[in-house]
Amino acid sequence: MGSSSRVGIMSAIPPPVPLRLAEVPEDLMQRCMSVPTDPTITPCQHVFCGHCIYRALNASNLCPIDREPCQIHQLQTLAGCTRRIWTGIQVKCGNHDSGCGWTGGIGDYEDHARTTCVHANVTERSERRIHELEQEKTRLMDRLQTSESARISVETQLADAKAKNQELKKYEVQYLLLKSLNDLKEVESKRLFNGQYDFGRHDVVRLAQLISKHLEDKPSEIDRNKIYDCIRGCYNDLDRGYSDNPAHYYMDMRMLLATCLASTWFSNRQRDSLIRWYSEKF
Repeated sequence: MGSSSRVGIMSAIPPPVPLRLAEVPEDLMQRCMSVPTDPTITPCQHVFCGHCIYRALNASNLCPIDREPCQIHQLQTLAGCTRRIWTGIQVKCGNHDSGCGWTGGIGDYEDHARTTCVHANVTERSERRIHELEQEKTRLMDRLQTSESARISVETQLADAKAKNQELKKYEVQYLLLKSLNDLKEVESKRLFNGQYDFGRHDVVRLAQLISKHLEDKPSEIDRNKIYDCIRGCYNDLDRGYSDNPAHYYMDMRMLLATCLASTWFSNRQRDSLIRWYSEKF
Protein backbone atom coordinates (compact mmCIF):
# COMPACT_ATOMS: atom_id res chain seq x y z
CA MET A 1 0.00 0.00 0.00
CA GLY A 2 1.26 3.48 -0.90
CA SER A 3 1.89 6.32 1.53
CA SER A 4 -1.42 8.01 0.74
CA SER A 5 -3.37 4.81 1.56
CA ARG A 6 -1.53 4.44 4.86
CA VAL A 7 -2.28 8.07 5.72
CA GLY A 8 -5.96 7.33 5.03
CA ILE A 9 -5.93 4.45 7.52
CA MET A 10 -4.03 6.44 10.12
CA SER A 11 -6.42 9.40 9.82
CA ALA A 12 -9.33 7.07 10.69
CA ILE A 13 -7.71 6.10 14.00
CA PRO A 14 -8.58 8.54 16.82
CA PRO A 15 -5.42 10.22 18.16
CA PRO A 16 -4.08 8.87 21.47
CA VAL A 17 -4.27 10.99 24.61
CA PRO A 18 -1.03 11.59 26.56
CA LEU A 19 -1.20 10.42 30.16
CA ARG A 20 1.25 13.14 31.21
CA LEU A 21 1.08 16.06 28.79
CA ALA A 22 4.03 17.84 30.45
CA GLU A 23 6.34 14.99 29.38
CA VAL A 24 5.54 15.44 25.68
CA PRO A 25 8.08 17.66 23.85
CA GLU A 26 6.37 20.65 22.25
CA ASP A 27 7.93 19.95 18.87
CA LEU A 28 5.99 16.64 18.67
CA MET A 29 2.64 18.51 18.76
CA GLN A 30 3.28 21.50 16.51
CA ARG A 31 0.39 21.26 14.06
CA CYS A 32 -2.52 19.03 15.10
CA MET A 33 -1.90 19.43 18.85
CA SER A 34 -1.85 15.67 19.48
CA VAL A 35 0.91 13.09 19.79
CA PRO A 36 1.55 11.60 16.31
CA THR A 37 1.12 7.82 16.01
CA ASP A 38 3.16 7.90 12.80
CA PRO A 39 5.70 10.70 13.43
CA THR A 40 7.22 12.10 10.26
CA ILE A 41 10.10 14.57 10.05
CA THR A 42 10.75 17.17 7.37
CA PRO A 43 14.17 18.11 5.94
CA CYS A 44 14.01 21.24 8.14
CA GLN A 45 13.66 19.01 11.24
CA HIS A 46 10.01 19.64 12.12
CA VAL A 47 7.88 16.72 13.33
CA PHE A 48 4.26 16.09 12.26
CA CYS A 49 1.84 13.21 12.19
CA GLY A 50 1.80 11.61 8.74
CA HIS A 51 -1.81 12.60 8.04
CA CYS A 52 -1.23 16.30 8.77
CA ILE A 53 2.00 16.73 6.82
CA TYR A 54 0.77 14.76 3.78
CA ARG A 55 -2.36 16.88 3.68
CA ALA A 56 -0.34 20.08 4.06
CA LEU A 57 2.17 19.16 1.33
CA ASN A 58 -0.61 18.17 -1.06
CA ALA A 59 -1.80 21.75 -0.74
CA SER A 60 1.63 23.43 -0.81
CA ASN A 61 5.21 22.11 -1.01
CA LEU A 62 6.23 24.20 2.01
CA CYS A 63 6.83 23.22 5.63
CA PRO A 64 3.83 24.53 7.65
CA ILE A 65 6.15 25.79 10.43
CA ASP A 66 8.96 27.74 8.74
CA ARG A 67 7.72 27.72 5.08
CA GLU A 68 10.92 26.05 3.87
CA PRO A 69 10.57 24.06 0.60
CA CYS A 70 9.55 20.46 1.32
CA GLN A 71 8.22 17.64 -0.85
CA ILE A 72 6.57 14.36 0.13
CA HIS A 73 9.46 12.18 -1.05
CA GLN A 74 11.79 14.06 1.35
CA LEU A 75 9.84 13.04 4.46
CA GLN A 76 11.44 10.54 6.84
CA THR A 77 10.39 8.62 9.92
CA LEU A 78 11.89 9.45 13.31
CA ALA A 79 15.20 7.84 14.27
CA GLY A 80 17.75 7.93 17.03
CA CYS A 81 17.21 9.99 20.19
CA THR A 82 13.99 11.64 18.96
CA ARG A 83 12.41 8.26 18.27
CA ARG A 84 13.42 6.96 21.69
CA ILE A 85 11.74 9.99 23.27
CA TRP A 86 8.61 9.35 21.19
CA THR A 87 8.36 5.62 22.03
CA GLY A 88 8.64 6.44 25.74
CA ILE A 89 5.49 8.61 25.74
CA GLN A 90 2.66 6.94 27.70
CA VAL A 91 -0.84 7.38 26.26
CA LYS A 92 -4.39 6.17 26.67
CA CYS A 93 -6.70 5.08 23.87
CA GLY A 94 -8.42 7.78 21.83
CA ASN A 95 -11.66 5.87 22.46
CA HIS A 96 -11.32 6.19 26.25
CA ASP A 97 -14.51 8.32 26.41
CA SER A 98 -16.34 5.38 24.83
CA GLY A 99 -15.13 3.01 27.53
CA CYS A 100 -11.74 1.72 26.32
CA GLY A 101 -9.38 1.46 29.31
CA TRP A 102 -6.19 0.67 27.38
CA THR A 103 -2.96 2.53 28.28
CA GLY A 104 0.58 1.96 27.06
CA GLY A 105 3.46 3.26 25.00
CA ILE A 106 2.72 5.37 21.93
CA GLY A 107 4.63 2.86 19.80
CA ASP A 108 2.04 0.16 20.61
CA TYR A 109 -1.02 2.36 20.11
CA GLU A 110 -1.55 1.81 16.40
CA ASP A 111 -1.59 -1.98 16.82
CA HIS A 112 -4.10 -1.66 19.68
CA ALA A 113 -6.38 0.73 17.79
CA ARG A 114 -6.34 -1.40 14.66
CA THR A 115 -6.66 -4.90 16.15
CA THR A 116 -7.83 -5.06 19.78
CA CYS A 117 -9.87 -1.94 20.55
CA VAL A 118 -13.54 -2.96 20.60
CA HIS A 119 -14.51 0.70 20.18
CA ALA A 120 -12.45 1.23 17.01
CA ASN A 121 -13.93 3.28 14.21
CA VAL A 122 -15.94 1.19 11.75
CA THR A 123 -14.43 3.15 8.87
CA GLU A 124 -10.95 2.27 10.07
CA ARG A 125 -11.89 -1.42 10.23
CA SER A 126 -13.20 -1.25 6.66
CA GLU A 127 -10.06 0.45 5.42
CA ARG A 128 -7.94 -2.12 7.27
CA ARG A 129 -9.86 -4.92 5.54
CA ILE A 130 -9.30 -3.23 2.18
CA HIS A 131 -5.61 -3.03 3.05
CA GLU A 132 -5.54 -6.77 3.87
CA LEU A 133 -7.29 -7.63 0.60
CA GLU A 134 -4.84 -5.48 -1.34
CA GLN A 135 -1.96 -7.32 0.33
CA GLU A 136 -3.50 -10.66 -0.62
CA LYS A 137 -3.91 -9.42 -4.18
CA THR A 138 -0.22 -8.43 -4.21
CA ARG A 139 0.80 -11.89 -2.99
CA LEU A 140 -1.25 -13.58 -5.73
CA MET A 141 0.22 -11.26 -8.35
CA ASP A 142 3.70 -12.11 -7.06
CA ARG A 143 2.98 -15.84 -7.48
CA LEU A 144 1.77 -15.27 -11.01
CA GLN A 145 4.84 -13.18 -11.74
CA THR A 146 7.08 -15.94 -10.34
CA SER A 147 5.57 -18.51 -12.71
CA GLU A 148 5.96 -16.16 -15.64
CA SER A 149 9.52 -15.38 -14.60
CA ALA A 150 10.37 -19.10 -14.53
CA ARG A 151 9.19 -19.46 -18.12
CA ILE A 152 11.11 -16.42 -19.22
CA SER A 153 14.19 -17.71 -17.40
CA VAL A 154 14.28 -20.90 -19.47
CA GLU A 155 14.00 -18.93 -22.69
CA THR A 156 16.67 -16.51 -21.50
CA GLN A 157 19.09 -19.34 -20.72
CA LEU A 158 18.72 -20.70 -24.26
CA ALA A 159 19.35 -17.24 -25.70
CA ASP A 160 22.36 -16.75 -23.43
CA ALA A 161 23.94 -19.97 -24.66
CA LYS A 162 23.69 -18.77 -28.26
CA ALA A 163 25.17 -15.37 -27.34
CA LYS A 164 28.17 -16.71 -25.39
CA ASN A 165 30.77 -15.56 -27.91
CA GLN A 166 29.30 -12.07 -27.96
CA GLU A 167 29.45 -11.94 -24.16
CA LEU A 168 33.11 -12.93 -24.16
CA LYS A 169 33.88 -10.14 -26.60
CA LYS A 170 31.98 -7.65 -24.46
CA TYR A 171 33.97 -8.66 -21.37
CA GLU A 172 37.19 -8.25 -23.29
CA VAL A 173 36.22 -4.71 -24.27
CA GLN A 174 35.25 -3.94 -20.67
CA TYR A 175 38.60 -5.25 -19.46
CA LEU A 176 40.48 -3.02 -21.88
CA LEU A 177 38.38 0.00 -20.86
CA LEU A 178 38.96 -0.73 -17.18
CA LYS A 179 42.70 -1.03 -17.76
CA SER A 180 42.71 2.30 -19.55
CA LEU A 181 40.71 3.85 -16.73
CA ASN A 182 43.15 2.54 -14.13
CA ASP A 183 46.03 3.97 -16.15
CA LEU A 184 44.30 7.35 -16.20
CA LYS A 185 43.69 7.13 -12.44
CA GLU A 186 47.38 6.44 -11.87
CA VAL A 187 48.33 9.49 -13.93
CA GLU A 188 45.79 11.60 -12.00
CA SER A 189 47.11 10.33 -8.65
CA LYS A 190 50.65 11.34 -9.59
CA ARG A 191 49.38 14.79 -10.57
CA LEU A 192 47.69 15.22 -7.19
CA PHE A 193 50.58 13.85 -5.12
CA ASN A 194 54.15 13.65 -6.41
CA GLY A 195 55.68 12.49 -3.14
CA GLN A 196 56.43 16.03 -1.97
CA TYR A 197 54.55 17.74 0.86
CA ASP A 198 54.72 21.16 -0.76
CA PHE A 199 51.03 22.09 -0.59
CA GLY A 200 50.78 25.84 -0.03
CA ARG A 201 48.04 28.39 -0.34
CA HIS A 202 48.16 28.07 -4.15
CA ASP A 203 47.58 24.30 -3.91
CA VAL A 204 44.48 24.20 -1.71
CA VAL A 205 42.19 22.88 -4.45
CA ARG A 206 44.70 20.16 -5.41
CA LEU A 207 45.02 19.11 -1.77
CA ALA A 208 41.23 18.93 -1.39
CA GLN A 209 41.03 16.81 -4.55
CA LEU A 210 43.69 14.44 -3.21
CA ILE A 211 41.84 13.87 0.07
CA SER A 212 38.40 13.55 -1.56
CA LYS A 213 39.77 10.99 -4.01
CA HIS A 214 40.65 8.69 -1.09
CA LEU A 215 38.18 9.81 1.63
CA GLU A 216 38.15 6.53 3.56
CA ASP A 217 41.26 4.80 2.22
CA LYS A 218 44.27 7.07 2.56
CA PRO A 219 47.18 5.65 0.54
CA SER A 220 49.75 4.13 2.90
CA GLU A 221 52.57 6.09 1.32
CA ILE A 222 51.02 9.43 2.33
CA ASP A 223 51.98 10.74 5.79
CA ARG A 224 48.86 12.21 7.42
CA ASN A 225 50.89 14.28 9.86
CA LYS A 226 52.71 16.05 7.04
CA ILE A 227 49.41 16.58 5.21
CA TYR A 228 47.98 18.03 8.43
CA ASP A 229 50.96 20.41 8.68
CA CYS A 230 50.24 21.62 5.15
CA ILE A 231 46.58 22.24 6.01
CA ARG A 232 47.59 24.14 9.15
CA GLY A 233 49.93 26.34 7.14
CA CYS A 234 47.17 27.11 4.63
CA TYR A 235 44.76 27.93 7.46
CA ASN A 236 47.29 30.26 9.08
CA ASP A 237 47.62 32.14 5.79
CA LEU A 238 43.83 32.53 5.72
CA ASP A 239 43.71 33.60 9.36
CA ARG A 240 46.36 36.27 8.83
CA GLY A 241 44.46 37.62 5.84
CA TYR A 242 47.42 38.24 3.55
CA SER A 243 46.57 40.61 0.75
CA ASP A 244 48.24 38.35 -1.82
CA ASN A 245 46.18 35.27 -0.91
CA PRO A 246 44.76 33.64 -4.06
CA ALA A 247 41.35 34.61 -5.37
CA HIS A 248 38.53 32.61 -3.78
CA TYR A 249 40.91 31.54 -1.02
CA TYR A 250 38.15 31.73 1.60
CA MET A 251 35.87 29.35 -0.34
CA ASP A 252 38.76 27.04 -1.25
CA MET A 253 39.75 26.71 2.41
CA ARG A 254 36.15 26.07 3.40
CA MET A 255 36.00 23.26 0.84
CA LEU A 256 39.34 21.83 2.05
CA LEU A 257 38.36 21.77 5.74
CA ALA A 258 34.95 20.26 4.95
CA THR A 259 36.65 17.55 2.89
CA CYS A 260 39.09 16.83 5.72
CA LEU A 261 36.23 16.45 8.20
CA ALA A 262 34.46 14.03 5.86
CA SER A 263 37.58 11.86 5.58
CA THR A 264 39.16 9.27 7.87
CA TRP A 265 42.68 10.56 7.38
CA PHE A 266 43.30 12.33 10.67
CA SER A 267 43.70 11.49 14.35
CA ASN A 268 41.08 12.55 16.90
CA ARG A 269 43.29 15.41 18.09
CA GLN A 270 43.84 16.62 14.56
CA ARG A 271 40.10 16.42 13.85
CA ASP A 272 39.41 18.55 16.91
CA SER A 273 41.67 21.25 15.49
CA LEU A 274 40.03 20.98 12.07
CA ILE A 275 36.58 21.35 13.63
CA ARG A 276 37.73 24.39 15.61
CA TRP A 277 39.23 26.05 12.54
CA TYR A 278 36.09 25.44 10.53
CA SER A 279 33.89 26.82 13.32
CA GLU A 280 36.03 29.93 13.78
CA LYS A 281 36.05 30.91 10.11
CA PHE A 282 32.91 29.46 8.60
